[in-house]
Parts: sequence; C-alpha cells; structure tokens
Amino acid sequence: MERSTRRRFTAGLLGMVVLAGGCSLGTGDDRGRAEELAGKLYPGQLKVVGARNLFPETNGSEITFALAGDPDAVVRLRIDADKGTCDRKPCESQLAAAVQKGKELGENWRRLAAGFQSCGHPIIAANAPLSEVWIEAAPTNATIASFLGTVRGCLGTGKALAVNFATPAVAAKRPRGGEGLPTFLRMTETKVLAALSREPYLVASYSPANEPSARIVRPFEQREEFEKRARAGATEWLAANRPGAMVGGVVGLWRLRPGRVDRLMGYVLFCESQQAKCLGDRAVAMTVDPQGNPVGDMRVVENIRDQGGVLRLPAGT
Repeated sequence: MERSTRRRFTAGLLGMVVLAGGCSLGTGDDRGRAEELAGKLYPGQLKVVGARNLFPETNGSEITFALAGDPDAVVRLRIDADKGTCDRKPCESQLAAAVQKGKELGENWRRLAAGFQSCGHPIIAANAPLSEVWIEAAPTNATIASFLGTVRGCLGTGKALAVNFATPAVAAKRPRGGEGLPTFLRMTETKVLAALSREPYLVASYSPANEPSARIVRPFEQREEFEKRARAGATEWLAANRPGAMVGGVVGLWRLRPGRVDRLMGYVLFCESQQAKCLGDRAVAMTVDPQGNPVGDMRVVENIRDQGGVLRLPAGT
C-alpha cells in the first residue's frame, strides 16, 4: 500500500490520534528519516518533540526537534522520505539551515522575553515569526496612555512589534504548553493562541518611526456586528446631511482614540449618488463605542483615492 493511501486509511479510522512525543499517525517514515539525518549531522544534539502531516499529504511531514543545550530553541524540518527531499531541496542543507534558524529564533526570543520581563510585563504567548506577542494587561482610560509608553520601553530600540493585551481573566484560563517542550514551542502553540484570541482584545502596534496606535480585535461574528452598527450610523447621518448618497463598505481598521479604550475612530465609505456598486469615493469620519454605535460628530472626507484608485485615508479622523 502506498504511504499516502495508508495515511488516509489510518486517519479515517482513528482521526488525529497523538502518539508519545506528540507525533500523529502517518509521519513514521518521515520521522525515521529525519532522526537518521539528525543523528548523522548533529549527533546527540537534536531530539524529536513533534511531527505533523503536511497538506496535501503527498508533501511529507514537518518534524520538530528540541536542540540540546538550548531550552528555548525549536528546529523544524519539512521532509518527504519517499522523495528523499526536504522542502523539495537536499535534506542535508535544509537541516543545517533549520538548525541555524532555530538558534537565531531562540536568541531573538530570549532577547525579547528579557526586555518584557525586566519591565514587569512577561510575555505569555507569541506568534512563530516573533512579530506579535501577548502580555497580560487590562488598561483603562486613566492608564492607557502611560501604559503604551511603558510597553514601548520593554521593546528596546528599533523593533517593530504588535503587542496583544489579554485580560487577567482570559490569561488565567489559557492552556499551558506541554511540559518539557522548548519554551518557544510552548509559547507559540496553536491552542494557546486560540484561547487568548477567543474574546475581543486590545492590540498596540509599535514601530521605530511612529507613536504607538491601539485597536480592538474581535472574533468574526462580533466584528460583523460592529461593522453593521457603524454602517447603520453612517447611513442615518448621510440621509440627513447628504441626501441621495449611497453607503459603501466599512474600512476594517478602527483605532482607539488617544487616551481612550472605549472610543474608536474610523471610516465608512460612500458614493455621492446611487450606483450599481459603490466602492466609495468619499468617507464619513466617525467615532464609535466598542459596539460600533456612533458617538460625537461626524464629517465627510473628500478625495480619498489617488489617481490609480487606491484608497488613501488620513491616519486619524
């Protein structure tokens, strides 16, 4: 029986059964070849801690190693034992590159984690590229401005990063990564990230050149409801102030007003007249509460597209 057929058969019977070491059925040939390769090139340095089938299954498996002497680093190798390749390239060079990348990520993680630990806000989760981290925090109107400044100090200089704030209640319920696994693997586990993002949360975006900006990220259904309310508010205002106008889409990114966690500013696009399809050549700038209900004044922003039709909205309302 071909390996791909065998994988589908076992998966159909047993689903995602997890074996000791975190390996799912159907990765055995690839795991064996990866362990053999690791033993040859890095004897005693790499230990398999996980394996998963790639999609489609004919592409092989991703094998995850811990690196001896480094409790944080993770080495990931994509391998297809049947084809004798790793990510369609020679396995020796690919494993060497994976080890080097794992070491670099481990160093980057320690540097970033130390900065947040030293300023009193330890990282509780992160994404794999380390462009986004989670900390436990629940800033208020009274504390948000100073808090964003404190977090900037955690980053060091020259670092662009998104920092997600999990409330203490949400953070307390998150699953903890598997004991004995490398730190970076535990911090980036899918189940941990899913638990932290199940409820709406604040995100602060940092870059070397700009002041931090913050927004609220919501699950899909809540985001749909938010946009529905904002659009309805803009529609009502336009009916009174621009009769005949046609409302278009709601621009997805709504930023918190400086010094507020309960007011967001953003745009709803509209066309001056009724059309078959309104992409929006003007916008209503508005402030809303966290549910999307308009609060305060609204105004029209003209000339929101460049000559090529690309949307060019001001950074703030």
